[in-house]
Amino acid sequence: MPNSLYLYANNQPRKSLPAIVPQWTTAPASSTRTARPRVSAYDILSGSGASQVPVFRPAPKPKLTFGQLLESIKNMDGLVFLPQWRNYMNRERALELSRVLRDYGGYNGLEWSLTSGFANPKLDALIRLRYPDYPLKFAKDGDILFKGVLIPGTNIGLDVPHFNASLSKYLDNDTYRRNIPADWAGWAGDMFMFAKQLDSLHRADGLGIDSLRILANHSLGNPKPLFKNTFGQEDFYADIDARNISTLVNNGLSYHDAMDKYYNRNCYGRFGHFVNSYGGWKNFVNHVNGFYFFPMTPTVNPIFIEMAKSAFIRKIREGTLNEMDCYIP
Repeated sequence: MPNSLYLYANNQPRKSLPAIVPQWTTAPASSTRTARPRVSAYDILSGSGASQVPVFRPAPKPKLTFGQLLESIKNMDGLVFLPQWRNYMNRERALELSRVLRDYGGYNGLEWSLTSGFANPKLDALIRLRYPDYPLKFAKDGDILFKGVLIPGTNIGLDVPHFNASLSKYLDNDTYRRNIPADWAGWAGDMFMFAKQLDSLHRADGLGIDSLRILANHSLGNPKPLFKNTFGQEDFYADIDARNISTLVNNGLSYHDAMDKYYNRNCYGRFGHFVNSYGGWKNFVNHVNGFYFFPMTPTVNPIFIEMAKSAFIRKIREGTLNEMDCYIP
């Protein structure tokens, strides 16, 4: 201890302590400590010293892959083998699973239960017991989700909750729910909501018919729409793929095998398969143009319904031409 810092015993007088000045910017030559930059409170608050202040940045959250999505579907499909399900065909097993995943994705409640059936509580309980993280991964909102996982070979995200909601209706074949067209839960529902938004833009903002037609053609199914809409790229591909996967499952493939062959093995053209599921191009166009969405259709100006239908057909036509590399009149 330095001589200037001591205290006499037996209550002897204490010598005054020398002034101690902290050295913030320099260090003894023999020291290995590096010089510390001088940063005032004003610099920190004003932002001029922000680069000198360590900033905590959380590690990026891991992103799920399409392969992990397929693995989870395979795992859950293996659970659909309780005694009452042993004789289930692939379509019935896929329907049971898609209903549960539909509910996980936020498409739940009485409205969706009446549209494509109630989710099986036993299968739900089994999934939560064996794979407790799956309900969160198939949800619509959260930290680590399958929602937006990239489709193999593309930079296009798949809206998995939307996909499962549409798929559950396409696979449902209940007698009492056949009066609800399956396309209502898929592209037709989004198409009419799109028409309703065009109508709202015309009424609220006064946009002209020609401008709205250009807007519709550019926005429907595109990754960067000119206005916020309900039929962007992710919804568009979810609707198309849900119908395509349902046709493969109805033809005997399991949910997992249909997804694997469709996405990973490129056994089917997306748009050609979609058009052929309606019986060819002419039948598809007639089906879209003749579609009537009650009770929404009477509340929307027919001009904008025709505009949305035309934009949807145009988008499918572009995709079909890109796949076939030939001319379609």
